[in-house]
Amino acid sequence: MKINTVYKQGNRNINEDAYVVNEGAAIFAAIDGATGLEGVPGHVASGAVQKVLDAAIKGESLENRVKAANQLVGEETVKYLGLGGSATIGDVPKEKRSTCALAAILTDMDHLLLDYVHAADCMIFLQYENGDIRTVTYDLLHHFDQKAINEIVALRKQKGDQVEMAEAREDVRPMLIENRSLLNTNDGYGVIDGSDAALNHLESGRISLKKVTGILLLSDGLMLPTGLEESDAWKQSAAIAFHSGLDGLLHEVEKRENRDPECVAYPRLKMNDDKTGVLIEL
Repeated sequence: MKINTVYKQGNRNINEDAYVVNEGAAIFAAIDGATGLEGVPGHVASGAVQKVLDAAIKGESLENRVKAANQLVGEETVKYLGLGGSATIGDVPKEKRSTCALAAILTDMDHLLLDYVHAADCMIFLQYENGDIRTVTYDLLHHFDQKAINEIVALRKQKGDQVEMAEAREDVRPMLIENRSLLNTNDGYGVIDGSDAALNHLESGRISLKKVTGILLLSDGLMLPTGLEESDAWKQSAAIAFHSGLDGLLHEVEKRENRDPECVAYPRLKMNDDKTGVLIEL
């Protein structure tokens, strides 16, 4: 088993992503923290999840570890806000909570099995001996982000491409707040936020590793920026990573970002997001 990682800060003052390479417990993860709107920084959630998964030992259930990590996220969020001893995550409005997306796996090479837990817009891919790529997870959060992106595109059609990204984001701020209100609901998307509800909206499962040659975990910062006419950016990203490695994917993503700093050619919500990837070659 050969393991490669990429971990690079975006254009903010702190990297809110995290990753786990716990070979003893055979647990690996890509974690993408998200700051609450005028709320708790995303690194609080991603750091809590990383801490719990890093501490896992062989034989522990991945789902139980993630459950414990979610609980710690709630405790750390309440602690960060300095709330009273009886306060819980339920006392913190959804839009202010520190949250994180997660792509976590536990590998059992003796029985060629993979357990996974997934939330939001971190992704898991497999590659097989014949070159086929399997997308294990679905980025439901992108559906909601795309609404805001479409609004920005419409705004620029109306006012011109000279509209700066900061102005555009402020224009769609109400939509971003509304999207936040839908986290861990049936009409929204699952994400780790420290609440009991989060556990009901996680995806999990077990997959055979027969004929699998590679496992890829990505945060959405490594999703290839694409134009509106392009399709399946995630699948393109996975193909580049499996063919050229994580450094090859990072190079291609950054090349497109730097070519389009105001997010016009490749409409997106951030010019340069944090980037995290784990590539396991079997």
